[in-house]
Amino acid sequence: MKILLKVRELFLLFIVYAVCGWIYEVVLTALAYGYFQNRGFLFGPWLPIYGFGGILLYVLLGGLVRRPGKVLSRAGTAVLIFVCICLTATAVELAASYILDALGIGFLTLWDYFSENPNFEGRISLISSLRFGVIGTAALYLSIPLIKLISDPKHSLPVNVTTIVLAVLFFIDLVLRIPFGSNMA
Repeated sequence: MKILLKVRELFLLFIVYAVCGWIYEVVLTALAYGYFQNRGFLFGPWLPIYGFGGILLYVLLGGLVRRPGKVLSRAGTAVLIFVCICLTATAVELAASYILDALGIGFLTLWDYFSENPNFEGRISLISSLRFGVIGTAALYLSIPLIKLISDPKHSLPVNVTTIVLAVLFFIDLVLRIPFGSNMA
């Protein structure tokens, strides 16, 4: 039962991070180009790379947020978390760009940092890494109370229903992506 609860928590965090990533991308695009564009390759308002990245950061760094001050001060811990998130997000984005290239999709379909200096082959940039660090640090600090809230047994029925509905919607989106193609096409 504890494993199912942990899977539920991680799935809900995945969705929260994926939706927040979608919002971030849509707002950034609207500010830069002046129009709305669904930035996901799926049809729903979620970007799985942000979900996976958020879960990775939560698993790797969540303990530092929950128990600050063991080695560093709270401020020192926050700075360490920021640096770790910058590095991790940059590594994930760089790896994803090479994976997309290997799959024949090409990362330029989804992002392009050639106009942001300094950058590496347009795959990653200092500005985007710093943005990910700031937003990721805030998201990590906000996700700990969220986990406490959804872990509270008195919320189990609405949390379970929400999890099932979101899982079904996400699965349908993944399945429909195959015959109907990408949002980005």
